[in-house]
Amino acid sequence: MYAERTISYSMKENKIGATTRKSFTSKDTYVFWFLFYFIIYIVLWIKFATIDTPQYNLFFNIYTISITTYILTRFILAYFHRNIPYDESYQPTITFVVPAKNEGDNIYKTLTRFASVNYPREKIEVIAINDGSTDETYEEMAKALNDLHNQDMRVQLVDWRENQGKRHAMAEGTKRANNEIIIFIDSDSFIEPDCVKHLTKYFAYPSVGAVSGHTEVYNKDTNLLTNMQAIRYYISFSIYKAAESIFGSVTCCPGCCSAYRKAYLDEFIDQWLMQRFLGTQCTYGDDRSLTNFILTKYQAIYSPEALAYTVVPDKFPKYLKQQQRWKRSWTRETIIASMFMWKKNPIAAISFYLYIFLAITSPIIFFRALAWYPITTGKFPVYYLAGLLLMLLLHGVYYRINNKGNKWLLGVLSFWFYTVILIWQLPWAMLTMKNTGWGTR
Repeated sequence: MYAERTISYSMKENKIGATTRKSFTSKDTYVFWFLFYFIIYIVLWIKFATIDTPQYNLFFNIYTISITTYILTRFILAYFHRNIPYDESYQPTITFVVPAKNEGDNIYKTLTRFASVNYPREKIEVIAINDGSTDETYEEMAKALNDLHNQDMRVQLVDWRENQGKRHAMAEGTKRANNEIIIFIDSDSFIEPDCVKHLTKYFAYPSVGAVSGHTEVYNKDTNLLTNMQAIRYYISFSIYKAAESIFGSVTCCPGCCSAYRKAYLDEFIDQWLMQRFLGTQCTYGDDRSLTNFILTKYQAIYSPEALAYTVVPDKFPKYLKQQQRWKRSWTRETIIASMFMWKKNPIAAISFYLYIFLAITSPIIFFRALAWYPITTGKFPVYYLAGLLLMLLLHGVYYRINNKGNKWLLGVLSFWFYTVILIWQLPWAMLTMKNTGWGTR
């Protein structure tokens, strides 16, 4: 029945399903929609009004036009992203694979949430791997899996006395799995009841190898840092992953909640497990790396309705280490992906290589605008800072349109923090590529 299906998100063929955006229709929401479009108008006006002749600082002009184009097209592409309807006649068997190390506080809740999923119980299997934990993780796992077993769910518990690493645990779960679809769930993430059916529905199309769910922050109200991360998570999924999904080219299906077709994983799981880069064994960036392997032959899709929550760092040092690790994995996997992304949809490929250019040059442009330019000209970089602020404000306003409350201003702070403070992590990540430390364990 499904053998001939090929999923497509082209602008002309994405009419199936309904939009997943949730905007509120109160009067103040219309005000924020007006503000959203007004910001775009001002941004474009600034760009056109301040473009110099090609002979004068051509590189800076290319950068400002490129980053404006890139960000605005993310919103446009995300607008065209659509769900596909759930078809009850297609219900593949699934295996939850949950690796864990020292997650005694969260693992019981992570596992027992599987009992509430709206999916046939007989089609579910759970494999939990205790990766050398030194706390009560094993005991909490055993208790949770016993509860699931008592509810007629098939379970397996793998207990490693010594830590072997998350990648080894994911590979072990993949090899032990008996079902068609593998859903990786981080040990500090919690899925919603409808998550599974909105992940699996895309696998009716043989071209689809991986599906990313939509993850939000579980502990967002802990402090300012977690609130900022919550807004960034929402934007990164609902805008940037949605834009990539249009072309089946989501570049990272995150470990917190993503599904893979087991038959496709079996093609390269050993190669992925033993992956080396610059002569060093790869010990982090497992989700981005796994997505890369899928993208070489298949599509990776984003499912906005497949909702999960994850616990994020609530202390700045731990958050900083996490972001540094993510930057190193981004650098490594971007180099690898650049070898084949040109074969994908032309728009997806152009966007991918454009983002690489922007990521690498952003620190240079930032230094030039806020240090070199004022020193050499005696002028304040008004237009640069105005453009930066407006782009940050655009993300915050979009968040407010789709979420009630006044926390949208934190979106501006969040993206300012990421742009101004964390921008320097990427150069350092490139210099420390061989560092295999996890950093937050």
